[in-house]
Order: sequence, then C-alpha cells, then structure tokens
Amino acid sequence: MQQDSINDTNLYSLPHIVNIENIESLTGEFRKILSSIKSIFTLDASNVENITTSGLQLIVSLEKTMSASGGVLVVKNGSEAFVNALKDEGLENLCQQNLGGDNQNG
Repeated sequence: MQQDSINDTNLYSLPHIVNIENIESLTGEFRKILSSIKSIFTLDASNVENITTSGLQLIVSLEKTMSASGGVLVVKNGSEAFVNALKDEGLENLCQQNLGGDNQNG
C-alpha cells in the first residue's frame, strides 16, 4: 500500500484517510517497520485529510510502543485535519512538540 513511503530515515507518510478500513494494513506495516528500528520512527501527517478515532488510537499505541522500547515517535507536518483531530480527542500533547510546519500558529 504505502511501501514507497518508507525510506532510510524511517519516515512513513500517512495516507489521506486513516480510519477503521485501513487500520489493519497500517498496523501490519508499522509492525514490519518497528521490527527493524529501535530509536526513531517519523510519521509525516501532511497528507491526512481525515483521521478517525481508530486512527488516533493506532498512533497512541505506536507512541506507547516506541516509548516502552526507549524509542521516539516523531510526527511531522501535521495537516490541519490531523492537528484538529488530536485537539478534538484531547491528544494535542501527545505529539505537540514534534508537529512541525507552518500550520502551527498555536
């Protein structure tokens, strides 16, 4: 699905829509990536147009998994939809320090 979005810097570009319909495939892709990295995993959220609660739960789980193994989850370039979804669910502090881009006027 998103194989070309994984590169040598452990960067993964989230799809436009992150919801229950693609959580299983995303989880499988993340598991493959996590089996080969231990320190930093970067998600590019610039393309996200719609992310549901199940998508946010996956990211929370990914962050907890990385933290538990001494690693760090970095989320870059959060789209307006991504940032708003975090805020709507009270998760703005989850990755706030890692969200970059010009859309952070906060």
